[in-house]
Parts: sequence; C-alpha cells; structure tokens
Amino acid sequence: MKKLSVFLLMLAFMAGCANNQATESEYDHETQDGVSFINNDLDRTEDNDTLDRTMSGEQNPNFINFDGKRLDNQDDIDQARKVVAAHEGYRPGAVWVNGEDMWVTAYRQGNMTHQEKIDSQGQLHKDLIKALPTYHIEVKVQEDRT
Repeated sequence: MKKLSVFLLMLAFMAGCANNQATESEYDHETQDGVSFINNDLDRTEDNDTLDRTMSGEQNPNFINFDGKRLDNQDDIDQARKVVAAHEGYRPGAVWVNGEDMWVTAYRQGNMTHQEKIDSQGQLHKDLIKALPTYHIEVKVQEDRT
C-alpha cells in the first residue's frame, strides 16, 4: 500500500512538472516585421493598446479628492433629517449611510403603543423613499424622553 501511495505521489509530481514545461513555450520571443515581442496575451505593447489606469476619488472613497467635489453622503443625510423634521412631533436622530443602505432614527414626543410605532415608522419610511430613492432605508422610531 505504501508503494502505491509513493507511486501516485511521484506520478502527480511528474504531471505538475510536465505542465510547467508546456507553458514556457507561451513566452518564446517571436519577431514580426523586424520587431521582437513576447507572444503573451497580456503584452499589448506592439499595438500601444494600453489601459488607462488612473485612480480618482470616485473609484476609491479612500483616495484624496483634488477635484473639489464632495464625495461623502452629507447632502443625503441632511435631506433625510429634513424629511423627519418636516413631520410634526418628530425630531431627527442619528442617520447612518453605508453604501446603498441608510439607517434613520427618529424621536417622537409622548408615549406610543406598538401599533403607533409601526405606523409612524411606515409613514416615515414611505416619505424617505420618495426623497431618497437610491437607498435601502431602515427607519427606527423611538419615544423622545427629553
């Protein structure tokens, strides 16, 4: 049994080495019209067909933006707070944005039953979706204790 496992291990090793030799031929140098180039699909120097690899703040939010445009979601957060403040008896709380998700907390004065809380969350959610349709919005209404 040990001899069979050693044989299979050697066979797998030999197959791996044979595969490496086959791929070396892809990197052979060829000439075309007197110009030497590497026969590789990733090398695009003979056509000057290079990709533009610039990085901007719109591609990476961690990149410093020198264009003068704001890349944060502060305008959307302010809009969500205005929607909550437009409802009488409500005070906006924390608003968090992460990608396409937005979490909005609103405070309502007075005590609420469970059904009133659900209804007020539904109404705020409906109005927030109208104002900010690009987000998946979660609304939480709490009693204002101040």
